[in-house]
Amino acid sequence: MTTYLSPHEVQEKLIAVVEPPPQWVPVRWKRPEKPYQGQIGEHSFKISRIISYRNSFLPQIEGRIHAQAKGSKIEIQMKLHRAVLIFMCVWLGIVGQAALMFLAVLFEEFHPLFLMPVGMFIFGLVLPLIGFIPEAKKSKQFLMELFQGSENF
Repeated sequence: MTTYLSPHEVQEKLIAVVEPPPQWVPVRWKRPEKPYQGQIGEHSFKISRIISYRNSFLPQIEGRIHAQAKGSKIEIQMKLHRAVLIFMCVWLGIVGQAALMFLAVLFEEFHPLFLMPVGMFIFGLVLPLIGFIPEAKKSKQFLMELFQGSENF
């Protein structure tokens, strides 16, 4: 995204809406003062939205701020948390292998239970999208409004 704000102004806007992550316990006992938590560097940031519910698929937002002649260019990547990504790959790998084995048996003799691993695999593919995409859209909209930016293609 591009904005007319200078890199320093972008950093100041981020500081206004991002608080440091909790040091020891990830559970918050009091209501947060700001909508995001994370770290802000001079030309980069790593943040995530603070939510009051559980969502393992909450986007981890990494951004880099580049100065331009008039304003700034902000490169943003939204990813799954590394631990969630590893867990989903292992889980989908195991369920995918079971689904393939059951599909091979399914051609010899049909039994409805043989479709369960296939359903679990499809559910495992769809679940992260259900948790990630709406949250990514909320964060994108928030950041666009915060920086008064426009999208680059």
